[in-house]
Amino acid sequence: MPKSLPQCFALLAAALLTSTPAWAQAPAADGHAAHHTAAANAQQADLSEGEVTRVDAAALKVTLRHGELKNLNMPPMTMVFRVQDAALLAPLKAGDKVRFRAEQIKGAYYATRIEKAQ
Repeated sequence: MPKSLPQCFALLAAALLTSTPAWAQAPAADGHAAHHTAAANAQQADLSEGEVTRVDAAALKVTLRHGELKNLNMPPMTMVFRVQDAALLAPLKAGDKVRFRAEQIKGAYYATRIEKAQ
């Protein structure tokens, strides 16, 4: 049994430093996986549907006939989007149905993600 107050504090500190709190013992994988699943579902929900009408890889542009772009508060229409990477356009051709993410960057409209619709 400790005989002095400093010894009591030393034993208490040692006990706290060598124990693992209950929250740290819980399996993190389930919560971690759920977090990634929720993030992936949110990203999928952010995609709009459209159809490729023209691809201009040299100019880094794609023309899409699209539905409503909720994130841009834009009604359905056909318009030209810029892309920052020509690789995004490589698998596309006129007539392809796509899902895409559009963003306004410095006043210009960009397709930041494009994937063929399933």
